[in-house]
Amino acid sequence: MLKLYFKQAVELMKQNKLFSGIYIFGTALAIASTTILAVVIYLDIAPIYPDTNRDNVYYLEICSFKSKNDRGRYVSAYSYAAVNEWFYPLKNVKVVSAEHESVNLIIKQDNKNYEIRGRYTDVNFFDVYHYTFIEGKPFSKADFDGELKKAVISDKTAEALFGTTTGAVGKIVKIGYQDYTVCGVIEEPSLLAGESFAQIIMPYTTHNAYRFELNGLAYVGSFTLRFVVEDDAQAEALRAEIVDVFKRFSNSNPDWEIDFSYLNFRSAMRQSKDLEGWDDFFKSLAGSLLLIGVFILLLIPALNLSGMISSRMEMRNMEMGVRKSFGATRSSLLKQVMWENLVLTIAGGIVGIVLCWLIIFGFKEILFTAYAGEDTILRNEDIRITAEMIFAPAVFLFSFVCCIVLNLMSAYIPAKRALRRPVVEMLNVKK
Repeated sequence: MLKLYFKQAVELMKQNKLFSGIYIFGTALAIASTTILAVVIYLDIAPIYPDTNRDNVYYLEICSFKSKNDRGRYVSAYSYAAVNEWFYPLKNVKVVSAEHESVNLIIKQDNKNYEIRGRYTDVNFFDVYHYTFIEGKPFSKADFDGELKKAVISDKTAEALFGTTTGAVGKIVKIGYQDYTVCGVIEEPSLLAGESFAQIIMPYTTHNAYRFELNGLAYVGSFTLRFVVEDDAQAEALRAEIVDVFKRFSNSNPDWEIDFSYLNFRSAMRQSKDLEGWDDFFKSLAGSLLLIGVFILLLIPALNLSGMISSRMEMRNMEMGVRKSFGATRSSLLKQVMWENLVLTIAGGIVGIVLCWLIIFGFKEILFTAYAGEDTILRNEDIRITAEMIFAPAVFLFSFVCCIVLNLMSAYIPAKRALRRPVVEMLNVKK
């Protein structure tokens, strides 16, 4: 039966080329728009290289210290003392990693200056993000504890500095006035990798200000934290443990306390404005925006296509009337119409997905400026789009579901309304 429906759909496409072309093109635009929206939001939550465990990576970036006599407040990152006293000893966590700074560094090589994105972090950073090493390895704990100037660089950085992506291990990179020895070369992530994007990674113990502490409040500094947990249950336990640490500090310190209203314990999949209260779980605001955007982007073309289908059903009244007079049921005729339109919708969907890919690759700088940053675009840095980012099963499934929804929204109501007419009325329609 499905084979018969398909043949009928193909035959009708040949007979009504203008209608079919407009239908397919309209569907393609709707599917391309919704799929582009899905890809942009998907990249914000997808487990893309090297952040392949994004569901279970959480971030703690700022803290608010409020004076108990209401004479002052500090909203800042954490100090080296806070990292060692509060966070490294935490129990309800798999990995704790601290980063001192993520900065644009000027590297001098062969009388040329290169602006490189650098991160000062610890050895646990490589347990949070799973980088692919082309050669060498991460700096060791001994390197970190000994404050040795070792660096992991990306393959693109190695090529820019040394003219090759291999053979860079053991070479010297001059950062400012200090010499760092390359210990490993990684495959550079896309700029869209966000928190895991890095072109050079160094021990924070080699930063000259990593032990900075504010006089009178030793926990104000420049460190942000990353945590890896097993699941949502451990994330909840970790959140509660961090809250307990902060409350014990507030109760024991005579001058300062933690103001929870500024804190945000976040991940790509979970947001919380209130660390102490832990807001209800939701799949990020992006998920809600996606649903609203999809509804709008599918509703408008569905209404236009519905009008076209309604006009087409008027032209097919005689055909449907004859089939009903020979015993065809209303449900079988409705099923036929739906399958015919589904074939057209899927054809439009395929064209729409191809159009989506062309737009993404052709206008990626415009689409992803919000992720990569205006300064990146102005420096003409390439935003690399890999296959895993857009050829993902989730995106394909999303596009297919959009095709089904668009077909149901545009075809069901006009087809059902037309088939409700009596056979006599359908046969007596004027041409």
